[in-house]
Formats: sequence, C-alpha cells, structure tokens
Amino acid sequence: MQNWNRLPRVLLVLSLLIGLSAGLFAPRRESVEASPLFANTNHIVISEFRTTGSDEYIELYNPTALDVDINGWKIKRSSSCGSTITTLHTFSSSTIIESGKYYLIVGSGYTGFVSGDLTDTLSISDTGGFALLDASDVIVDQVGMCSTTTYKEFLTFALAALGSGESYERKVGGSSGSCEDTDDNLSDFINIGTGSPKNTSSLATTCGYTPLSILINEVAWAGTLASSDDEWIELYNPGSVSISLAGWRLVADDGSPDITLSGTIGTGINGYFLLERGSGNATNVLENQTFTGALGDTDEILRLRAPDGTIVDTANTDGGVWPAGIISPASSMERVGTIADGNLSWSTFQGTGSTFDAGNHLINGTPGFANIMLGITPTFTPSITPSPTNTFTPTPTPTLTPSITPTPAGLRSVIINEVAWAGTASGLSDDEWIELYNPGNTPINLTGWYLKAADGTPDIVLNGSIPAGGYFLLERGANLSDDTTVSDIPADLIYTGNALSNSGEELTLYDGANKIIDTANGNGGSWPAGSSSTYGTMERNGVNADSDSAWLTNTGAKKNGKNVNGEDILGTPKNSNTPSPTPTPSKTTTPSKTTTPVSTPTPVPFVIDPRPIINEVLPRPGFDWNQDGRVDVFDEFIEIKNLSPIDINLEGWKLDDEENTGSTPFTLPDVPLKPGQRIVYYGSQINILLSDGGDTVRLINPNGKIYDAYTYTIAKVEDESICRLPDGNVFGAWFEDCTPTPNLTNMRDGNVPAMTGGNYESPVCDLPDTLPADFFFAECRGYGANIWNSFYWDQNGGLGAKRIPENMSKWESFIE
Repeated sequence: MQNWNRLPRVLLVLSLLIGLSAGLFAPRRESVEASPLFANTNHIVISEFRTTGSDEYIELYNPTALDVDINGWKIKRSSSCGSTITTLHTFSSSTIIESGKYYLIVGSGYTGFVSGDLTDTLSISDTGGFALLDASDVIVDQVGMCSTTTYKEFLTFALAALGSGESYERKVGGSSGSCEDTDDNLSDFINIGTGSPKNTSSLATTCGYTPLSILINEVAWAGTLASSDDEWIELYNPGSVSISLAGWRLVADDGSPDITLSGTIGTGINGYFLLERGSGNATNVLENQTFTGALGDTDEILRLRAPDGTIVDTANTDGGVWPAGIISPASSMERVGTIADGNLSWSTFQGTGSTFDAGNHLINGTPGFANIMLGITPTFTPSITPSPTNTFTPTPTPTLTPSITPTPAGLRSVIINEVAWAGTASGLSDDEWIELYNPGNTPINLTGWYLKAADGTPDIVLNGSIPAGGYFLLERGANLSDDTTVSDIPADLIYTGNALSNSGEELTLYDGANKIIDTANGNGGSWPAGSSSTYGTMERNGVNADSDSAWLTNTGAKKNGKNVNGEDILGTPKNSNTPSPTPTPSKTTTPSKTTTPVSTPTPVPFVIDPRPIINEVLPRPGFDWNQDGRVDVFDEFIEIKNLSPIDINLEGWKLDDEENTGSTPFTLPDVPLKPGQRIVYYGSQINILLSDGGDTVRLINPNGKIYDAYTYTIAKVEDESICRLPDGNVFGAWFEDCTPTPNLTNMRDGNVPAMTGGNYESPVCDLPDTLPADFFFAECRGYGANIWNSFYWDQNGGLGAKRIPENMSKWESFIE
C-alpha cells in the first residue's frame, strides 16, 4: 500500500473529477433485489426421479435439521405440456421423514435394487410435471419437463434431449445430499443415468457432508492395564447393509501400523469389527483380525481407506496429541456418535468396563460393543474365557445401564456455574473442581451427559441426578476414590485426566443426545475470570448466556468449603455464587461430609426464549454471493436462524450495524421462520454497509430490545465470514475465519465456489472500504482501475512525468 501523504495533488484532482463524472462521492446503496446462491433448503425436496420406462420412482429428501411429518401431503402430476391435474398419492398419518433421510415412492412396475417405501401408480409423462404439496395444497417442491405444463420451476428441461429413460438427481447429489434449490429445474438437476434411489433405510445425509459408511469407532492407543502394548482398534458400520472389507486398509501416516483388512463388517449389534495388536490376547473378546505395529502416544493419524484409495474416515486428523483417551489408567478413545473426525468427535472412556484384558483387569473401554456415547448399553457375551492358569475367574456383569432415564433438556437447563481452574491454595495446583447448577424446578438426570474441553481433556462422562435448584460438584482426583479436593463437601462425581490449562480452556456441557446445553469460556482465549495468584474461582454471574461478562472472580466476599489442608477455599462449591445465580436466593446451610443441607435455593423455572439469532455475517465479499452479476459490497450478507421449537414471524424486527452510524436500520418484512430455518439478507436488500475496518451487527426486536449482536474488529481477508460454531447455537463461539455458507450449515474448512462464466461489472477490490470515498471509487469502481501504478506514485519532478491518454476528448490529465 502506498503512503497517502505522497499523493500528487493533480492525481487527487483526477480522482475527484472521475468521481464527479460518475456522479459518485460515497458508496451508493441501490435497492436491487438479488437472488441467493442457494434458495432455502428448509423444506422437503424432490431429490431424484425417473419418469420413463417401467422403473418410475420419485425420491424425497429432508435436508432440514428437524423431522418432518408429511401426514396429509400429496403427490400430484400435471399432464403432458398441459394443465390437467391428477392426485397420485395422499400420505397417511404418521408418515415422517427424519432429518437427513429419504422417502421413496415407486411405480407399480418398479424393479429397482432398493425397495420403495410405498408403491402407487405414477405414470408421469416425459413432458409433464409433478409436485409435492402439503396438507393445505401449498406446493412444497415441483419438477417439470415442459415449459407449459402446470408443475415446473422456471426453466424446465426436455428428458429426450438429456437422455430418455434415465434418472435425474438434485445437486449437489450423491453422498453430499440434495441441497441446491434455486427454483430452476434446469439448473438444479443433473442426469445420472441409471440412478441410485434411496429409501428410509438408507444412511442419513447432511447436506455437503459425505456420510461415513464405516468409521473408526474406538482406539485403545494406550493399551490396557495389563500392558501398554496390548492396543486395539474398533471399526463400526452405522448402516443397514453388511460391507466386505476386502481391499480396505487402516494405515497410520507414519506407516505403522498399516493393516490390510479382510472379512465382513455386519450391522446393528454385529456392526463392530475388532482389531487387536499382536497375538490377539489384548481382550477376552474374540477379535476379528490381528495387526502388528504400535500406535504412537502422540503425533499419530489413522486413515481408513476404501479399496480405491478413497479416505473414508480418520482419527486424530489434526495430528499432535490424541483428542481423547489417557495413559493412566489406560482408557480408550471412543467416538461420539457418527460425526466427522475432530476434537469434539471423541470422548475418553469413563465408567465401569465389562470386558477383561490379559491380566483379568476390567478394560476401560468397550471393545466389540457400542460406545457409551452412542447411547447404547453394551451387552457382554464372552467369546474367550480368561486364562485357566489364573486362579481368579471374574464374572463380568454389565454396570452401564442407568437406573433412571436421562432427562430431555434444553439450553441452559443446567449451567456450568463455577470453575476452579487454578486449583486451590493447597499447594496442589491440580486440585481443580467444577460446579454445575440446575436453575429449574424439576430434578434432571445427568446420566449419559458429558462435560468436555475443546482440546479433548478433561472429558467427563456424567452419572447421577442434579436436584431442582441444586448443585452437582465435580472434583478432580488422583484416582476415582480421591475425594479430597474439597475436603469437607462430598463430590457428586470424581474425574481424572489432564488438568485445565491456566491459559484458558473452552468447556462445553452436552446432554446424552450430544446437544450443547451450556458453555464456559466459549469464546476461547484466556479465562474471563478467576485468579492463579489468589486461587479465586470463576463464578457465573446469574443464569446468563456464556460471555466474558457472564463471569466474576471470587475475591472472598463469600466462601464455602475447605481444601485438602483444611484451609478456606476462595469459592463457593455446592453453594450460591457471590452474586447468586438466582434472582432471589434463599440462604443455605453449608453442606459437609456429615451434615444435610437445611434449605435449598429457590427454584427458578427454565424457559426457552423463543428467538432468532444472528448466525453468520460476511463483511468483505470476494465472490458474487447474491448472484446479481457483480462482485461488490452488495454481496455482504447477514444470516438469521430460528433457534426456538416454534415458528417465529420476523415482521417488525430490525437489522442494524453500529448504533448512530451511516446505515439506516432495516425493518424485516412479514417472514415466518420454521424451527431451525435460516434466512439471508444481502447488502442489496437491506442497504446496510458493513465496514471492513470493524463494525457491530445487531438484531433488534419490534420493541427496540437488542436480542443479538456481534462486534468484529477488522475484516482483513475477502470471503472469510464470521459465524457461530456449532452452527445455530446461542452458546457457540464466534469464529472470524469461516467459509461463507449462506443458508447452509456453518463451517471453517470449506471452499468458496469458483466464479462461473459471465461478465462481472466490477472485480473484487483489494482495498478496504474504509478508504476515503474518492480514492476507493477511483481504484475499485472501474473508473481508474489501473492508475495505482507505482511508476506514477514514486517518480519525483518533471523527469518522471507521464501523460495519461485523453479521456473522451474532454481533457488531458498531467501527473507531476
């Protein structure tokens, strides 16, 4: 960037004249209605179809985050290039298409490999159309093969021209889901030949994400209590079809182990494939295959490859330390659900094992059985008996079945209330503890919930119940019986593993369905409160959403509990915080190892706040996101998402940037948002200019209350959006290096689409929009696109003078 103080005076005049000739001195915001890159995929779509031949079918797909009941919905067809309407099928009660799943309607002559979910007479003309309508006969989606047929979307296509007798699939297609719906049949569908229809038994697909046909489900990289060399790995098939593993490989990046797989992996309770290192005596469960080569304790990356070399799954793809599992006591790293590999995809086994190692110790893991985090209670049928030379013959008894059913819960139904990340003044900085709080009026069963740090440790699987208005104390100990961190108050649960980092950790509380309930320090970075010098704890300031201002440091105004040396703890374990987390706290008697609390805090009902949130913001675009043929500030966008379980109408809500700055607040129109639905507003629609030099984005309700806001400092890079992760979670952290995904799930590791052919009126401007308007327009609006040449800037005196070609014969410009 050149020094602005060296701008030649005549050049400045030239810039001003250029601006005058164009009638521009400040960014002009035109009301241009722009179409989105992808229309909302917030509804059931027709994802694949075939209308010719005997194998007619229509495949439906649910790309939304919620299950959809299609009771009373209809499939109708329109006649060949005509308007005659016929109802083909009306769906009966309790017909539900689950999130990410498919529903297949087949014709009476269908003979395809995948069976239909229902069979009916289709007889759709090759030049006709068909539609999916809801119970009120409102069209949800439609396809047409003739420009004059009733059911169609914008440009139709002729099947004969594309290949008669073949199938058509909505883009993106395949295992990445049918996500694109631009209300243009010709643009949205592609010819895929013979087709690959899916039914309700097919794997669920998240748009833009390839489902894992087989996944690395558990890794005992630390071995067992009997031997650190007794490593084992478990694969899992989450689908409904057995898969031959012939030609598959599981290989570490450093080349060892490198396992060529064989055999077949089943489904359901037979969907586990156990690999044991060495002789196969690592566990008393019959292994499916043995392997050689040791797993490293750090810097090991495992990749599962299909026979064609395609990477199907990974474990610890980021490298470095394993995201879960511990060396002492040797505990496995278990997959959390079937989500893609990442630090939050793994959990350290905690609980009581039900299988045995070579030394007849209970294994801290579930080899050959469902992980605890999958929500399935493993059963045990030993295939190999313990060694007959050992006099001890254990009788394994599963102990993982909870005594009560885990309680369904919502956001902040339980909060992370206090974190003693600095330990206590005992001299043992690892004497840490964490307190949870239930602000509601009913007890909550925490069995199957877990509390996990972003770096994978601690990773605490919860067990037990938290009373209404009560507390749940987690103490870190040297072992699972070390209840001395808070010496005079019994812990509800003791955990082991690595200590919290004094430089900051992101803690997340999940329920048994892997749903985020609360966070602490969710923005990352340093702890917002607490002290490593005084050992004061970090206390929650009320039942508020996690943010830096939601936490206070305990300075001793209120204390409770003793450390291992009998000294006062600068915190309030199992008692209300210095400012109470309840509006009207009741005085409590300090609980101890031998006393019973006299009273409990007044319960506060937990109410889900029906609300939309700001989910993603793009302040500096470098791609034609609004698809208006130009790359400019009009491509900036703000995405809103409905978090509540009910429909919300945005009429009267407002979007605005920083208060009392140049842009006028934009009042949202009458727009209903379904639960989980997103809507994107581009700069061309709302006339709000987001500054590259930093700005605030605000969402304001009709009464003028700010419901959500985010302030960013500077937008340095084009096409890096600011987004919430996890997507659509009010407790999720904000990240300023996301890939723009208007109307799609937020991500950080995606790619910006390639620019398609066509004429773009102005290329992306590499200068920030914070420059003086005169210079900004001369450089970035096409009027003087190449005048910032260093030759013109850096030459001094007449010897460096250069003549600019005359401009429309009106004047000649001369640069000193």
